[in-house]
Amino acid sequence: MKIQYDLQLKLRDFTLDIQGAWDTGTLGIYGPSGAGKSTFFNLLQGLLKPDQGLIRLNNRELTRVDRGIYIPVQHRKIALVFQNKLLFPHMNIRENLQFPLAYVKSPRIEFNEVVDLLELSELLDSMPQDISGGEQQRTAIGRALLSSPELLLLDEPFNGVDITLREKILQYLKTLSTELKIPMMVISHELSDLEALTKDILYMKRGKFLKTKAHRFSIPGCYPI
Repeated sequence: MKIQYDLQLKLRDFTLDIQGAWDTGTLGIYGPSGAGKSTFFNLLQGLLKPDQGLIRLNNRELTRVDRGIYIPVQHRKIALVFQNKLLFPHMNIRENLQFPLAYVKSPRIEFNEVVDLLELSELLDSMPQDISGGEQQRTAIGRALLSSPELLLLDEPFNGVDITLREKILQYLKTLSTELKIPMMVISHELSDLEALTKDILYMKRGKFLKTKAHRFSIPGCYPI
C-alpha cells in the first residue's frame, strides 16, 4: 500500500496545506484541536474536495483537481471510523457489521474473522443503544474492516474513554495491524496513545505537518522531534 497526497483547502480563516507519502503499518497523526486532522481524513475519504491537489492510493488517482478527477467515497477503498461511531440505531450489531458486505464484490476479510478478533460474538443480537461505548467502537471498527479497505482511518478512537478501555482499544488495534495487515492512520490529540501504538507519528498544527517521529515516509519540510 502506498498513499500520496498534496492538498490545499481554504476554510474560512483556516488553510490546510499538506504534502507527503506513506507506505504501510500504522501512522499516528497528533495535534491540538482545530489543527486540521479530521479535515485531512475527510479529504482522503472523499467527504471534502480540496481547492487544489491530488490523492493517489496504490497508483490510482482518487482526487486530482487539475484533471477533474474525483472518485466517489464508495469507490475509494478507504474506510473511516468517526469519533462518534455512527452505528445504525435501527440495526442490531450483526446487521451493522454486515451492512458493507452488500457493496463488496470480492471481500478480503471474513465476517467471522472480524467478530473473533474484536470479541463481538456475544453482542451480535444486541442493539447499539444497549452496549457500552467501547463495544460500539469495536463494532464501528469491525464494520469498517468488512468493507475490505486498502486503508483504514480512525478519528480519535480513544476519545472519551477511561484508561482501562483505552488500553483495550490499543490492544485491539495492534492485533488488527498484526493479523489483518491493513494499513491504518490514527488521529489523536494525546501523544501518549499514539506512542503506545506506533513509532511513526506526524505532528499537525494550523493545517500543516510540522514534524515526524520516523523517516519511513517522505514529508517535505518535516524534521525529527
